[in-house]
Amino acid sequence: SSGTSPIFSGFTADTLNLSSVPPSYNNYKFRCVASNSCGASVPSNPATLTIYIPTLTTTAISGIQSALATSGGNITSNGGAAVTARGVCWSISQNPTIADSYTTDGTGTGSFISSITGLTLGTTYYVRAYATNGIGTAYGNEFSFVAAFAIGQNYQGGILVYILQPGDTGYVAGQTHGLIATPNDQSSGISWYNGSYIATSATATAIGTGNTNTDIITASQGAGSYAAQLCSDLVLGGYSDWYLPSKGELNQLFINKDIVGGFFNNMYWSSSESDGLWAWEQDFSNGIMNVTSKNGTLRVRAVRAF
Repeated sequence: SSGTSPIFSGFTADTLNLSSVPPSYNNYKFRCVASNSCGASVPSNPATLTIYIPTLTTTAISGIQSALATSGGNITSNGGAAVTARGVCWSISQNPTIADSYTTDGTGTGSFISSITGLTLGTTYYVRAYATNGIGTAYGNEFSFVAAFAIGQNYQGGILVYILQPGDTGYVAGQTHGLIATPNDQSSGISWYNGSYIATSATATAIGTGNTNTDIITASQGAGSYAAQLCSDLVLGGYSDWYLPSKGELNQLFINKDIVGGFFNNMYWSSSESDGLWAWEQDFSNGIMNVTSKNGTLRVRAVRAF
């Protein structure tokens, strides 16, 4: 004005907050405009804002059991738009997506934990974390694992106590079989026999022979209240094929007694007899196995095979 240079003062730097911009499409165009009492300036050159899918990694698999496992992820960038869903996805094929099985574990960036459920024993699974914003869904790196058993886990009516090894009766290469124990004792004191000192021929002691022993004992002794019959009559967790463990199977219960739980520091019957008068038992206070008269009243813990 009046041929003189205008005097400018009071400049401030303004920041445009784009956190609430809906990412319904990409490549937003922006121009800056300044104004004062004399009017508005010419708009600036255009600038482009590009929104991306999130950036994230997958957490390594842990806590693997027969039907579940734990994973998760860490979202380090939302890509410029809010993360509206996150979790992990898994499949029996590589590169799983949310078209497969998946979890929903909140929103936003940062770390999260996911539980993978509904697994099939012995199956290989592939897992990736995912994160979704308005542009799309991003996936983390891939991990694989095999759904496997763990001693002490709940399974098929009881608690897993032993996995069959090569040489065990019932072992099949490439398959998983083993023993399940009831969660608690079936008796705090009961006799091995039904009142008659007879040799039943239930003399097998190896792992995998307790079921046959029990069948032989109950066929020889008949009806009544005694250790083998107590186990044979048991129905628990929807299963009715429980039996009195053999000497070798009982020893596996002792080895894993702290994991399985519920045992007492007393003697427990096995289904393995020594002769017409004596049968094998194990002291769970020290692990010593010995023969005891069949009329003794010892504790009982039933098992079943799977």
